[in-house]
Parts: sequence; C-alpha cells; structure tokens
Amino acid sequence: MSWSAYMIIAAQHSKNNAQHWFRYLRKDIEKCGKTFTKEEVEALCTNEALTPFQRVSLKAAFEEDSPTRQYIINLNHKVVPSKLSLLRAKYENIH
Repeated sequence: MSWSAYMIIAAQHSKNNAQHWFRYLRKDIEKCGKTFTKEEVEALCTNEALTPFQRVSLKAAFEEDSPTRQYIINLNHKVVPSKLSLLRAKYENIH
C-alpha cells in the first residue's frame, strides 16, 4: 500500500476527530523524505477524500517551522515536573 493510500484511509478513519488525525501525522513527520516525498504531500493536499481541515493541517505539519508541526510533534510527550512547577508558580502569582 502506498503512503498516499494509507493517508486517505487514515483521513477517513479520523474524519471527525482532530486528535486522532494529528496522531497519524505525528507518526509520519519523521518518515518524510524516506517513505514519501514533499511532492506526494502536495498531491495529497489536493485530494478530495480529505476534509479542508485535514488538507490544511497536513500541509502545515510538513512545514519546518509551523506551530502546527510543533504541536503535533509534542503530542504525548511527558511534561518535565520542574517545568510544570515553574508554570504553576507563574500563574499563581497572577491571580
């Protein structure tokens, strides 16, 4: 099965669930250039099987410095307790 065919199936399975779609993208971000090319990503962005949200997020996921890409990469990463403590202290002082 080609990468494009796999992503179309993934898009259908996660049509109403953005987090599920982002998890599919997270698995593929690291494979870009090995399993598929940027041209394949561009071709998939025009596929009618994907929703408009999926097309936009797919394109943003494979742009190097996009906030969407950073969000997707950081999904399911553990929070470092010291960073969490700093954030709590910062926001406790605001209230």
